Amino acid sequence: MTHAFVTIALPFALDKADTVDAILETMIPDLHGNGKIRDALRGKGIHFMTITVVRGDLPEPTHLVMEFSADGDDAAAITTVATALDGWIKRIFETAGIPTESDLNGQLSRHQIRTGQGLFDTPGLDFTGHPGMTANRIRDEHDLAREIRDYFDMHPVAAPPLQVLSALRAHIASLPELAKQFEALPVPRLSAVGETGVGFYLGLAFRGILKFFWPVIAALLLATILLAASRHGFWAGTVAFLSGLLVSIVILLAVLAYFYSQLRMAEDANQPDDSLPGASVLDEVMAHENNTTQNHLAGISRMQAGWMRYLSLRIAFWVIGQMASKIYKPGYLAEIGTIHFARWILLPGTNKLLFFSNYGGSWESYLEDFITKAANGLTGAWSNTIGFPKSWNLFQGGATDGDRFKRWARRQQQPTRFWYSAYPHLTTARVRTNAAIRQGLATASTTDEASAWLALFGSNPPPATVIETPEVQSLLFGGFSKHTHAACLVLQLPSEMEQARKWLQATEPTLSYGDDPPVADVRILCLTHAGLAKLDLPSDTLANFPAAFRQGMAHQTRAKILSDTGEDRPEKWSWGFEPADCAMLLYGHSAKALASQKRDVEKTLNFHGCKLVHAVTLAELENQRDASGKQKSSVEAFGFADGISQPVIRGTRRFLRASDAIHVVEPGEFLLGYPNNRGVFSPAITVSATTDPGNLLSVANPRHTGALSPDFSSSGANAARDFARNGSFLVIRQLDQKTQVFDGFIEKTAIAFGSHAGMPQHLDSLHKRKEWIAAKMVGRWKDGTSLVKYPHKPGTGWDGKDMAYPDNDFLLGTEDPAGQRCPFGAHIRRANPRESFVPGSQEQLTISNRHRILRVGRKYLAEGSGAKDAKDPGLLFMCFNSDLERQFEFIQQTWSMAWQFHGLENEVDPILARGLRGPGSGKRKLARLTIPTPAGALQIQDVEDFIRVRGGGYFFMPSRSALKYLCGPTANTGATNQM
Repeated sequence: MTHAFVTIALPFALDKADTVDAILETMIPDLHGNGKIRDALRGKGIHFMTITVVRGDLPEPTHLVMEFSADGDDAAAITTVATALDGWIKRIFETAGIPTESDLNGQLSRHQIRTGQGLFDTPGLDFTGHPGMTANRIRDEHDLAREIRDYFDMHPVAAPPLQVLSALRAHIASLPELAKQFEALPVPRLSAVGETGVGFYLGLAFRGILKFFWPVIAALLLATILLAASRHGFWAGTVAFLSGLLVSIVILLAVLAYFYSQLRMAEDANQPDDSLPGASVLDEVMAHENNTTQNHLAGISRMQAGWMRYLSLRIAFWVIGQMASKIYKPGYLAEIGTIHFARWILLPGTNKLLFFSNYGGSWESYLEDFITKAANGLTGAWSNTIGFPKSWNLFQGGATDGDRFKRWARRQQQPTRFWYSAYPHLTTARVRTNAAIRQGLATASTTDEASAWLALFGSNPPPATVIETPEVQSLLFGGFSKHTHAACLVLQLPSEMEQARKWLQATEPTLSYGDDPPVADVRILCLTHAGLAKLDLPSDTLANFPAAFRQGMAHQTRAKILSDTGEDRPEKWSWGFEPADCAMLLYGHSAKALASQKRDVEKTLNFHGCKLVHAVTLAELENQRDASGKQKSSVEAFGFADGISQPVIRGTRRFLRASDAIHVVEPGEFLLGYPNNRGVFSPAITVSATTDPGNLLSVANPRHTGALSPDFSSSGANAARDFARNGSFLVIRQLDQKTQVFDGFIEKTAIAFGSHAGMPQHLDSLHKRKEWIAAKMVGRWKDGTSLVKYPHKPGTGWDGKDMAYPDNDFLLGTEDPAGQRCPFGAHIRRANPRESFVPGSQEQLTISNRHRILRVGRKYLAEGSGAKDAKDPGLLFMCFNSDLERQFEFIQQTWSMAWQFHGLENEVDPILARGLRGPGSGKRKLARLTIPTPAGALQIQDVEDFIRVRGGGYFFMPSRSALKYLCGPTANTGATNQM
């Protein structure tokens, strides 16, 4: 089965654009659930469809662009859409002022844009993530897989594999609507098509020259032949022909050199655009995201001027197409396997390069895939557009500058209003797995084949700079283990700027900075976006902070990303729903010292008109050592050793003292103004030199513009100042932990599993089964030793008397590829998969490290939580990251709370689980955990809610210089107003 990629563009007047967008917005309810448009398209072979308004720059027209991916050929797909959506399309046409013809099918066909990769074709590139699979097949195989999953829920695996498969086949045969799927169909191949080498690339270059420079070659050959024909005699003609051929080759090489020189000149002249996307447009774009397992991206870019750019775009599309067909695995772009359907197309008669993509997962995870796995291809496709990050040689640089690339991508993005998906709750990984399930059901005939097939339901196949430490607040360098008492104060500053600044002037000298272990009591200060505004940070600087920080954790967009719904929705929080201005963290050596600090802080607050919004007193830290003198890990409320798996920042004391290479990250992952793991700097959050006359802030840090060597052109006395340098974003979430519910659930499950055939035989007591089940949910034993190193019992033994320490030097993919030690869905595997997705891959480990967070939270007791109705202890979760979306939110959305993480289905983090809503149903479902075992998968079902969100916020921890800048010019000239 082939797939049709249909793109139709109809011009209309620009002044109708907003009205058309409005009418498309009204159709959204009809595109989801049992909506009328969805019902009209269902079962008709349409995979995806969108309608987008592409506004033209005068004198270009504005276009109504319809694009859909369907089964069969273009003509049949257009007929299907024209027939099914006749009334809706005519309504849109009428709103746009587009004359409607009686033959809608013919009208759409005449406005179809046909793309190709030839020299004179309309440039374009199509991609499908599941070639050869029809929409109906994908839906049918999903229904089959769900039925089999439900069967195993009711009939746990407790017999030999072939016997289990035989019983299941009998069950499926009894269901007429599913029995037809006993016919095996081809499964998408997951191996690469071919091998690359020097020969391949030389051949690619030769074919490319013939394809795109054939007019030059043809003219030179014709001239050579004419020259030879003009000579008399065979030998004279032969000599003339060979001489002409040699000259032609030299001229062709000169033409190629000229083209390359023009390309490099254009690349050098290109100026990357560091501006943030418009807030209102971004809010609208994000409002249409994350409503299903899939998302849609509509990007509209503007081509750079010049014939050379249009030729290089054609070359880039052709090269990417050749790689996709001859090198990559079917359905993959490089190593990206999350795209269902995508297309690029240069809209004829305009400078608009359109990109439409239907993909699984979050926008952040999708862009990270591009950056880490296919940056060269993305650079080739978009380096010809205006404002793209600095690139060279058409395919290099560009998208490797991840932060700039994501800013650029957001600026191109348009809100997706009219979007139809035939299977909105399926990822490409799930589609492939469902196809394998069907094939195995029909064909498995040996014990090995049946075992491999059963594994589909429980596991995957094994398959730069030195830190300016005196500028950085001390919490980034460690959690102050010797300061056993701590508290968090959430504050609101006075609305009058001078009063707020006077409070900061009194507070800043009491804060702690640097990497040396603090001796005295410690204070740390972080500010929200609202708090920075109250301290009169310039509006253009405020606008340069990332969207997540500007919106705040309680914003509906962030709440959706973090799964803060139901009882955890921000409106139910004790604090954080109403914007706070700052958080002050206090650490003391004793309860008395902490109480003294709190009195001092509250006195300063009251004097300057500040308000204490919320306070959490943290539990006393267990500062204990074992018989050998080694510091013991702290224990969280559920009884597990905590704080074991942490990234190690290169250049800190911990890195210099001892570090495991798999956990080392570059400073830029947690500190702004430094290179990150990909060797690039995030865009600066600048303050103009005129507003920093005291030169308190660093000159905007040399930024990577695409190459790995910094560009120092921004230095000098008049350069912008980098307000964010040496700062970091701090996430704070107050999480109640229902310890009684957790313990009760573990015991209930252990009792229920007591007679289960799949339980390991050595778990011969209720105590051992409880410890084992809890460990499988977390991924570690309670003593902190890992399941990877100690799969059968805790490292310290069942009685805790053996000598073992919490370990973190393991690779999940290499040492546990099938998840039979640490389940794929376990808490720690979701929080940091390491190289689990591609066992043994250093590149995959590097990709995972792009999403690390630095945790600095502590436990609190119920009476210290600050909530009047508190009954449970909990965790004041705090973590540092330089990119809230790429790090904290990515972990929460793409790993922890993703239903289909690592090929699983309808599972979320069993510890953070707060229920989920199943595909095709608004009904809330309880979470589950699949535990792979050699005897088959065990299912822990109906995992209860153990966590309740009490409050939270996104904060920025400024550097010493940034805080002094916020104190204002009066304070910085020596006239500090302190109590």
